[in-house]
Amino acid sequence: MARKRRQLGGIDRLGSGRYRARVVDEATGDRLSLGTYRTKTDAEQALASAISDQSRGRWVRPDSGTTPFVTYAHQWLASRLGRGGAPLRPRVRELYEGQLRLHILPTFGDVKLGRIRPAHVRGWYAGLVDGGPGASTAAKCYRLLRAILNTAVEDGILVTNPCTIRGAGAERAEERRLPTVEQVFELAAAVKPRFRALVLVAAFSGLRRGELFGLRREHVDLEQGTVTVALQRQQLAHGEMIVGPPKSDAGHRTVALPQEALDPLIAHLECYTGPGPADWVFTGDKGGPLREAVWQHEWAKVRAGLGLPGLHFHDLRHAAATMAAATGAGVKEIMYRIGHSSPQAALRYQHASARRDLAIAAGIDELIRNERAVTRPETPDP
Repeated sequence: MARKRRQLGGIDRLGSGRYRARVVDEATGDRLSLGTYRTKTDAEQALASAISDQSRGRWVRPDSGTTPFVTYAHQWLASRLGRGGAPLRPRVRELYEGQLRLHILPTFGDVKLGRIRPAHVRGWYAGLVDGGPGASTAAKCYRLLRAILNTAVEDGILVTNPCTIRGAGAERAEERRLPTVEQVFELAAAVKPRFRALVLVAAFSGLRRGELFGLRREHVDLEQGTVTVALQRQQLAHGEMIVGPPKSDAGHRTVALPQEALDPLIAHLECYTGPGPADWVFTGDKGGPLREAVWQHEWAKVRAGLGLPGLHFHDLRHAAATMAAATGAGVKEIMYRIGHSSPQAALRYQHASARRDLAIAAGIDELIRNERAVTRPETPDP
């Protein structure tokens, strides 16, 4: 007697005694195996589940997850878009490529997408945190892996994302010892004269390194005592210079400088910056745009000489935000000043009061004077 088949699939008993469940792919008409099962009941449950998933639009073909992760990851990176639908910035693409090459592909590269399991992800993540590059890099790599596999779910390749570790993508900032005001001035005095203003502007304005390197003469308003962040200049690993807009909408801002940063900047413009409006403010020894490797060499030498080997240039930005907070500035005012944004509130922070920012700069000046007076008391006349 002919086997009785169901309209959307069927159950076959094989010569081995096991039962095979097959379902019809409604999109193509293909009859696909769901695997073999010890009992007919198990096979019927698998078939019913597949039919139910099809009716809810959640079904994934059993053969869809056979693409190796490395192939899909490169396809994902090639088509990935950034904020607002724009192509990924070169520096971001380079960052993702490095995370994939160093920390993700060695584990998942040859694994088929459909065979990546939550336990597999948990073991990989634990290795990054405990014996690898540390918690911060682990969080970044986890977010990248999760984003790639989220797209695989959206593409109908996976039913669910195996990245299920709660909180794994959140970075917890390490407590860092920020430089004191006096240490900032010691650093500024120790670098080459052409870099003195760079240190002081970084420490008292909160601009990022790429924003500092992207300043042109036309972005400095000496009459108002402000700098406008309109560009950032970055260097890729192979040496190419990339000039573009700030990293977010909130990055576009005009920041008032305290006098302790403005005066050195005025002197710097007279000595080291070309006269044209498009000339770079911070330059190298030969007058060309300052390259990151050149500055990093100078910074490493000076911080080591002062007994501050663990101090990062980015720590000056944190110091600037801390000083702004000490003046009584509110959260939005501080966010505006340092150009910080979140996916939900990039523009909201950008519209903080520029008039209040002038008051913050004045408050920073007073803090600097007070702290220097304590650490370097005046010597009484004989």
